[in-house]
Amino acid sequence: MKFRNSLFAGILALASAPLGAQSLTLADALLAGEAQAPRLTAQRYAIGSASYQVKRARELPDPRLKLGLENLPVSGAGRFRYDTDFMTQRTIGIAQEFPSDAKRAARSDRASRLRDVEEANLAAQHTLLLRDVAVAWFDTYYADKAYAALTKLAEQYRLQSDAAPSALARGRQTAAEGFALRSAWEQANDRIIEQDRTRAKARIALAALIGERANRPLAPPPADFVAAQLPEKLLERIGEHPSLRVFDEREALARAEVELARSTRERDWSLEVGYSQRRPAFDNMISVVVAIDLPFAKERRQDLDVASRLAEVEQARALSQDARRMHEADVRNLFADWDNAQKRSRRFSGVLLPLARERVDAALAAYQGGRGELAAVLEAQRALTETELSALQIEAERARAWAGLHFLYPMEGHT
Repeated sequence: MKFRNSLFAGILALASAPLGAQSLTLADALLAGEAQAPRLTAQRYAIGSASYQVKRARELPDPRLKLGLENLPVSGAGRFRYDTDFMTQRTIGIAQEFPSDAKRAARSDRASRLRDVEEANLAAQHTLLLRDVAVAWFDTYYADKAYAALTKLAEQYRLQSDAAPSALARGRQTAAEGFALRSAWEQANDRIIEQDRTRAKARIALAALIGERANRPLAPPPADFVAAQLPEKLLERIGEHPSLRVFDEREALARAEVELARSTRERDWSLEVGYSQRRPAFDNMISVVVAIDLPFAKERRQDLDVASRLAEVEQARALSQDARRMHEADVRNLFADWDNAQKRSRRFSGVLLPLARERVDAALAAYQGGRGELAAVLEAQRALTETELSALQIEAERARAWAGLHFLYPMEGHT
């Protein structure tokens, strides 16, 4: 399979410009993941293997060379001599089997269907890879953002803690408030250490998919995660989903197996031509033998094979129906997650975050004016950071849902 330059055109249109030459956009990560994916390489080899079998399927079996010594005496005066008895002969011949046309056609069709299954698997693997890369990229981006928010909080606590001795000397602050500042700073540092582990694990997951490029700083994500289609529109295209196409192709393969089983009812035949040498005492001979299969007990043999393959067709059909239902549910769940995150994200940016910032400003103003406590300032700053972290978590959830919806089907330009 080849990918034209427009493969990620839709993503490139959504992606923001890189922060710098070394920044890694989502589109860059997707292209790197596709280029370095061993799973896709392995699947392409599977397609190549199946393609060779398509070419092989209609070929006749290899002919057989036959060499023999017939009617050799084992007793009497001429025992173990090939030139004393007129019945002894040295034979060389060629034998060729000729499967029925129906069987050869059925074998060819089965091989073609197997290749179709592998091609469908490649499309499914590719779509899944793009989704995995996008999710890993978003996880890394928002882990970095959360780390920055905690670092900012710790820096605020540090500055306040550094100013504590001076405030204590002027009588603006008590010793207990100084210890409270130091404790808040250390707790913030502990959370930074924990978040650093989350960042590292996110980078490791991204690097497993795209290699060393995962170490580059990340550019901003797409400006907005807009679901291109409602669930009903996505469900109308459900037959295009690569994973479901795999099930459809497996059902077609099962039907090809049925036809192959039915072809065993047809008679195969073989031809054998031999040349026997008896000279110098007797004349040489040539022989021609034709053998024909006699499938006379079909109800106990071939018919049972056909019934077995028909059962496998029904199994494949049932599995396909089940996969379709599960996929429909997944699409609706993804859209529910995305829609919920959209609403909550707007609420955080429009209501909760402004309120948290106003609370910090009010608590700080009251403290600086001698009308408030330092504890109220610390709590307001902590609450603001917690609100920012919650907003980032919601953004990450929205991004994961967007990735799941955006990579449901093969990208435009995928051939």
